[in-house]
Amino acid sequence: MQARPYPSKSGKRLWLSRDEQNKLLSLIEDEYPRRHIAFDLALHGLRSDEVRNVEPRHFERLNDQGKWRLTVPNGKTGTRDTPVSKSLRERVKYLKSAARMRADEAVVDVSTRSLRDWIVEAREELANDLDDDRWHDLGMHDLRRTWATDTFYSLAFEGVPIAEELTMAWGGWAMTDSGRETFRRNYLGPVPDHVTSRAMAHLPLE
Repeated sequence: MQARPYPSKSGKRLWLSRDEQNKLLSLIEDEYPRRHIAFDLALHGLRSDEVRNVEPRHFERLNDQGKWRLTVPNGKTGTRDTPVSKSLRERVKYLKSAARMRADEAVVDVSTRSLRDWIVEAREELANDLDDDRWHDLGMHDLRRTWATDTFYSLAFEGVPIAEELTMAWGGWAMTDSGRETFRRNYLGPVPDHVTSRAMAHLPLE
């Protein structure tokens, strides 16, 4: 976990490592399937309001290699498509079947207040279980922040020339000077540990 203070308010912004993301999702693996999906959607770059509006019909197969994308309707900057994991799509499909949901029914049909309550409950349990007070600062928006940073640096490390543009498009930031400033100032954080670890293999370190 990497933390940085907010520039103009108390508390800290957090970026979770991939292992910490898995710890968060594993905490609610089977007992709370909707919470798992909600947190996973946020870890795919969705805002809280967008998490609440996802429906099973919004998932679409991208190709024959098992790649999927999600259409995010009525986002802050309009409708957009973003890549999602097959495991997320499968969880939504399973919940739809188990709960007998309609294809046009919201998967996480709760208020934003409920989402905040869910993340507070999870972070307090993780802080206690792991004896790590940094978890106390975790909010839903930190999951989106984590996705933005992980996605950008992963693409950039692989040499994708439009890493920033793709990340902003998938995450729903306006392609303007102010949108780019917002992305860089408030979301793009420290280099993720997994990227640093891979990069170190190219350094003459013993």
